[in-house]
This record gives sequence, structure tokens and C-alpha cells, in this order.
Amino acid sequence: MADWKHWVAGICLTAVSCTAFSDSLDEQRQRYNQVRQAWDAKQMDVVAQLMPTLKDYPLYPYLEYRQLSQDLSQDTALGVSNFVNSYPTLPAAKSLRNQFVSELARRDDWQGLLSFSPQEPPTDQAKCNWYYANYATGHQRLAWQGAHSIWMTGRSLPAGCDRLFTAWQSSGDFNADQYLSRVLLAIKAGNDRLTNQLISQLPSDYDTLSRALKVLQNSPQGVLTFAQSVSPTEFSRAVTIFAFNRLARDNADQAQDMIPQLVSAQQMDQQGTQALKEAVAWQLMSTDISAQQQHWRDEVVMDSESETLLERRIRLALSQNDRRGLNTWIARLPIEAKQKDEWQYWQADLLLERGRKAEADDILHQLMKERGFYAMVAAQRLGEPYSLQIDKAPEADSSVTQGPEMARIRELMYWNLDNLARSEWASLIRSKNLTQQQMLASYANSQDWWDLSVQATITAKMWNSLKERFPIAWQTYFQRYASGKLIPTSFAMAISRQESAWNPKIQSPVGASGLMQIMPGTASHMVSMYEISQYSDSSQLLDPEMNIQIGMQYLDYVYRQFDNNRILAAAAYNAGPGRVNRWLGVSQGRLDPVAFIETIPFSETRNYVKNVLSYDVYYRYLMGSPDKIFADSEWNRRY
Repeated sequence: MADWKHWVAGICLTAVSCTAFSDSLDEQRQRYNQVRQAWDAKQMDVVAQLMPTLKDYPLYPYLEYRQLSQDLSQDTALGVSNFVNSYPTLPAAKSLRNQFVSELARRDDWQGLLSFSPQEPPTDQAKCNWYYANYATGHQRLAWQGAHSIWMTGRSLPAGCDRLFTAWQSSGDFNADQYLSRVLLAIKAGNDRLTNQLISQLPSDYDTLSRALKVLQNSPQGVLTFAQSVSPTEFSRAVTIFAFNRLARDNADQAQDMIPQLVSAQQMDQQGTQALKEAVAWQLMSTDISAQQQHWRDEVVMDSESETLLERRIRLALSQNDRRGLNTWIARLPIEAKQKDEWQYWQADLLLERGRKAEADDILHQLMKERGFYAMVAAQRLGEPYSLQIDKAPEADSSVTQGPEMARIRELMYWNLDNLARSEWASLIRSKNLTQQQMLASYANSQDWWDLSVQATITAKMWNSLKERFPIAWQTYFQRYASGKLIPTSFAMAISRQESAWNPKIQSPVGASGLMQIMPGTASHMVSMYEISQYSDSSQLLDPEMNIQIGMQYLDYVYRQFDNNRILAAAAYNAGPGRVNRWLGVSQGRLDPVAFIETIPFSETRNYVKNVLSYDVYYRYLMGSPDKIFADSEWNRRY
């Protein structure tokens, strides 16, 4: 393997192919493709012949990276350092740095590792090797500090960290409390495999605790047995509280009855006792409980310092149209929490009910100065137009449009290597100052790199740069597949912007794909129902046109199912029509649209609907049809 590398490096000494090439970009692309194909076919003589002729081609660094990373055992620290320093923003260069740290560790070249990487590297594997190098070169204090910081996680760590941890555990600096701390982190992270692994490694004098933890892992119902079988410590109380939360989710009545026994067994203080009570109170946030349970729950919430629990109780009052309760629980919020847009709005709503219009209007007018959902709702409540705050991004100049990074991004887009292009773009954006970031957002939008435009606005916090933050993307497809449907194009674009931020290749951990984040099962159902003949498999969901065609069909399906109501259609698109029908069954026509949205049980769906409706306002403005956030039919309906 090493021979061909030397051949590539030395070929310029003998071959005319190293003459400076001034050929066209198309010719360079042809040779670049030849090199890639030859490499894949292991035709290294062809690679060696053509690679030197591409030194002026923007993607030449990727060929160098492939060359260096193919066999790290043959690389020198100087060669890798030169590559990394030559391309400071190249994501592959950062990856190679981490890989070479591991390679130097494999060679046991600890001094060389520290010389190559004087600063701590970013990845877990490289960090572990770096701190072990410090240990091996006599810097034990630093090594054990690093080992501790890496160890304290609920995530599983690479096997390459074992050498560092073994040395640390043998040093006298490590004790069983370090194990217990990480066990607790693993339990909280739901990492059962790591939890069981750590429990099995506890010292022999922890056998009783180890056995109790193993039983508890298999059955949260055994939390009382655990609490009564182990001596009370900070660790055992924390585990008890966490396991009790799981029990409370399964059986709130049983959990409530168990609280006094747990408190006694683990000698819990007031804070621990309150934590147990709150675990149950969370499960009693419904209307189908007894008056006694309601009273108990509200006493717990009244004593709570948990902002999220108080907000959950406020939403319960809203869902029941309980005006007195709404006032009571908002009053219990900390001062800072009361300043949130949603609670400012509902304080104004309560003031209006009491006839204190001037005070309410002052709050609503203050809200209107903000961005987003409640600012727009406040304007509609006051019957006033909402004034969008719009910043114009500076036009890009050569300081951002020229240079090797931008040239690489253009070529990666040409080769449909979108994810690599996005990595390059993110690295480029981070390396620029604010004005340059704004220019890059503007430039990306002008190039129809819509997702890159959005990404730049997020990095630069360009919240008022609407043109770049909400590009009119794939408009031809949206208009084509909106034809014959009642869905507003702006609404469909708002859905897509929320779902994917205009990245056509994005895929979620659960399998949703593309611009409108369609699940394969949903796609198959729509294709069958509406006879979309061009679709054959889920890989096509990464094609923008196919994704929009299917996504628009599904959006139309839920839009018609919910009487052309964007609130309900957006909620159904995110959480499913079945859940939306259940929520409507609970609210039973008691709620106005704002209360219904604010009481959606899932925070993800609640925020999703707020964002989509706000984004729709932006898109209607940008498309020349500005309007208020709710249609009259949505505003006047009860949910």
C-alpha cells in the first residue's frame, strides 16, 4: 500500500502529467470522476497517473484525504499536520486529526501524540488517547482530571477509553463513588446496558447494593424492596426517586400510597419527599380523578418550585376553562417565568375578563413588539395589523464568494454530495464574522441553496432576515401539487420549513425523510390511495418533487379531514389524526383556538403548531398576500 503513495508523490519527477493544467472545469470533473472510479476499482496506477493533474481542482483535498486515511500506519505526523494546516475549515481535516491521534496511540507514541496535538481533541476516543498520553509522559494529575470528565456520562464510551480508565482505577485516585455516580447517570439516560455493566463492576463490599440494583433494573415495581434493603445514602435516595418516577407513570395510585414508606426507609428530607410527590402529581394532570386526588395534587403543586410542573397545572386549568385556577396558578409562577409570551398573553386575557382593558391592551401591545406566535395573536386580539420586523442582509462580495471553501461547496453540490456540502458550509459559516455570515446567507439564497441559507441565519441569529430565513423554496413543485387542492401554498411551505428547514436529504431517527418528513408507511398509503404511479420505494422520498407530491397529498388528506382548519391539520401532520380527535374529544368545544393550541399535551406538537402558523404568516407576506395569523373560521370556532 505504501508503494503507490510514494509513486503518487514522486510521479511529478518523471511524468509530463504534472505540468500545470489550465484545462476547463468540465475536464477536471471528468478526470476527478475517473480517479474516483479507478480508486474504487483498486486501479492504483490510474490514480497515481491522474491525481497529480487535479491539484487545482477544488475537490483535490478530498483525494488527499482519501490517500492519507487509506493506511494511517504509513503516514507521518508532519504529513498529516501539513494537510490539516492547509485546510483549516475542511471537515475531513478535523476527522483526520482525530484519526491520527488514535493511530499514534496505537503506535504507543505518546510524546509524538502530544506534539501532534498539543490541545485536547474533541472526540471521546481521541480525548481518551490524549489523556492517556499525558499519563504515560508523567502528567498524571491532568490525566486523571480528564479521565474523570470523560467518565461522568450516561453514554457508552469507546473501547479505546478502557486503557485510560484502567490506569485511573489503579491509581488510587479512583473510588467506588465514581462507579455509583456513573451508574446514576446511566440510569437517568435509560442506558440499561451500561447500567448493568457498571453494576457488575462494583467492588465485592457493594454486593448487597449490586444485587438490589439488578433487581430494580428488571422491575421498577420493586422500588420499595430496594429502598428497604439498602442503607440510605445520597446515591440510594437518587436511585429510589428515579425508579419511583417510572412506577408513578405505570401506577399513580400505588405510587402515591408508597410514598410514606419510601420516605421512612430512605430517611428522605423535605426536598426528597417533594420529589416523590411531584412524580405522582405529574400523572394526575387530568379530569378523570377523584376530588380527593385533585386536592392532593394541587397541594403538591402549590408547594413546588418546579416551573415546568406549575406550567403543566396552568395548562390543565386552561383545558378545563377554569378561569379562577388559571389566575391562581399563573400567580404562583416565578417572576421571570411570568414574562414568557404565553403567560403574558393569558394574564392580559384575565385582565380583559375583569374589565381592565387598558392594562390588558398595554400587555398585548408590548407582546406585539416581539416575534412569533403570541406577538401575532396579540395583534389579532387587538384588531391591529402585525408589523413584521425585517432586516435586509448585505449582498455578498468576493470576501465570501471566492476562496477554496466556497469552490469546494459548489463542486460538492454539483456531484450531489449534499451532506458533505452542508458540513463544509457549517464549518465555513463558523469561521466568519457576523457581517460575512449575513452575506453568506444572502448568497446561499441567491444560489437556491435554500437549506444553507436557513442554516446561516440560525448560526448568525438573523431572526429578522425573513428572505433568507424563509426562502421561497421549490415553489414550482408546491404550486403544481397544490393545484386542485384547498391547501394554501404558504401553509404547505410553512409545514416543510418546520419539518426539514429545506434540507431535501434529511432523515429522522424514526425514518421520516425529505422536505416534508414523510414516513415510508405514510408514503405507501398515499401512493396506494391516490395512485401515484411513479413511486416505487422509500429512497424516492429524498427526491424533492416526489416528496412534495406525496407530502401535499397527505397534508390535503388531513386538511380536509379537519374541515380545512390549519390548526388541526398541522397538529395532525405532526402527531397523527387520531390524537387530534382525542384532544378535541377532551376539550369538547370549550376552548378558543389559542387555548386549544396552548393545551396540546405534547410540547413538540404544541410548539410545532405555533411555529407553522407563524411561518405561514411570513410566507404569505413574502408571497405578496399578507394576512393575520388565524383565518376568521379558525378564530371564531370553539375547539
